[in-house]
Amino acid sequence: MRTHKLVYRLVLVVVILATALAGCKAAGILGKPTPAVLSLDWVPNTNHSGFYVALDKGWYAEEGIALEIQSPSDPSAALKQVAAGNTEFGVSFEEEVTIARSNDIMVVSLAAIIQHNTSAFASLKASGIKGPADFEGKTYASYSLPIERPILEGLMRCAGADANKVEFVDVGFDAFPALLGGRADLAWIFLGWDGIQAQLKGVELNTVPLYGSCLPDYYTPVIIAGEQTLQKRGDLVRRFMRATTRGYEYAIEHPEEAAEILLKHSPESDPQLVKASQAWLSPRYQADAPRWGVQKPEVWNTFSGWMYDNGLLSKRIDPAGAFSNDYLPK
Repeated sequence: MRTHKLVYRLVLVVVILATALAGCKAAGILGKPTPAVLSLDWVPNTNHSGFYVALDKGWYAEEGIALEIQSPSDPSAALKQVAAGNTEFGVSFEEEVTIARSNDIMVVSLAAIIQHNTSAFASLKASGIKGPADFEGKTYASYSLPIERPILEGLMRCAGADANKVEFVDVGFDAFPALLGGRADLAWIFLGWDGIQAQLKGVELNTVPLYGSCLPDYYTPVIIAGEQTLQKRGDLVRRFMRATTRGYEYAIEHPEEAAEILLKHSPESDPQLVKASQAWLSPRYQADAPRWGVQKPEVWNTFSGWMYDNGLLSKRIDPAGAFSNDYLPK
């Protein structure tokens, strides 16, 4: 009888150890870590600080992930790479994800990097442009994105102005330099980067922020993955999001150190700009959300409806399928 009990216990221990080892192997903890690629939307900047903090602190490695961060020359490349399955993760924008899903490109937003829209329409203070009603008769530095005109129209309509009286000038992705160089009267900028840069240069701007305007708020930027990745590699996604969440939570609490880490991985960046931008942005990552990264159904519902009503979508999407909070750590 005692022999049977001993054998039973030995078998039980073997089963437990085998299960634990299998779990470690799946997580990449034993042997080689799991390779994964994150494709950014642009060159490294403070929007991306959480990734670099997690990488520098070894938190991806702790999760058994060998993460490579890529910086494409085209901001839309991340979504294309993720959708094609060439990279596991990417940085995109709510409007880009919504348009993709309207065209049956099944990418999913996993987290809001910043809780509210931090973009704005900016003009030089000397221009005398104080609000959307003053946009009439002015030139706008356009990125040639389909969302620009409806956004501008929406703002101006609220002010009783006509967007058809604005001249669009295609400048590619040099909108802010075009504004500073006098090639345009208006530009759509991120306050946490271009706005800070203007302050450091001693350039006074008038800005019309999108958040708090008559237009719906939306998440920009967001972290994305493809539906196939979520279905087949859900454990990898959860491990990636655990490390990433730690990175952004640390950047929220330690903006100075987060800036130094970003500069370490992006030495070509302007230290003064990065440090000032990080100080401005860190409290805005989570803002009024219960935890970093959380996305609200009403934000996706309202903005996707607005996009459809303004002719930006080929068909309506199911907003519930466009985002998920399930991969954030509880």
